[in-house]
Amino acid sequence: MIIKNKKELEVLLSNVPRFPKPKQFLEQYVCDSRIASEVMWHAYISGDIKDKIVADFGCGTGLFAYAAYLLGSREVMCIDIDCEALSTAKSFLDSKNAFNINYLCSDVELLNLRGVDTVVMNPPFGVYKRGIDMVFLESALKIKPAAIYTIHKYSHKLLNIVENKLKLYGDAFKMLPLFLDMMIIHATYVHHRRNVYRFPIVALKIVRV
Repeated sequence: MIIKNKKELEVLLSNVPRFPKPKQFLEQYVCDSRIASEVMWHAYISGDIKDKIVADFGCGTGLFAYAAYLLGSREVMCIDIDCEALSTAKSFLDSKNAFNINYLCSDVELLNLRGVDTVVMNPPFGVYKRGIDMVFLESALKIKPAAIYTIHKYSHKLLNIVENKLKLYGDAFKMLPLFLDMMIIHATYVHHRRNVYRFPIVALKIVRV
C-alpha cells in the first residue's frame, strides 16, 4: 500500500483498536490518530521510517507500529510490558498482513536492542508514576538510534528536563521540538466524568549527531 498523504494515514490509524481492558496504572489510552499521523508523517518525510528498523516503545494496541508498517519500514519491533495489549496489537496487525513486525512483551528498561534506526513512542505521561516518560526516553537513548520521536504532556519545564537528560550523553544527541498540540482522549476509566478530555502535548524529535 502506498500512503499518499498525512490525511490518508490518519484515516487508516483511526481503525486501530482500543485497549480491551485498559490498565490505569499503565496510563493506557489510545493516542489521538491525528497527532499520531502528524508525528509519523514528520518521521517519514525526514527519511526515518521507509526501509528502516523501527521500534515502538510502549506500543499498546499497535498505533505507531501500524503507521511504521504503512509507511514502508523494513522491520518493526512492537514492545509493551502488557502482554494482553500486545496480543491485541498482533491480532490487529496480522489482520492487515503486517508480517514484518516482531512482538516483545518487556519492560523498556530491560531492553538490550541493537541495530534500531528509529524509536517512536507515546509513553505514559507520568500522572500515576511520576517521571515514567523520562524512563522511556532514557531507555530509547541507551540503544542509540539515529532518531527518536516522542510525545510528552507539555509543561514549561519539560524541554529543560529533556535537555538535561541529553547532556548525560555529551554531544551525542540534540533535540528538535516538532509541534505543540492538544491531545484528545475519550473517557476510559470509571473516574472519568467527561466524555472527552483535552490537554497540551509536545512532540519531540531527538537525533544522534
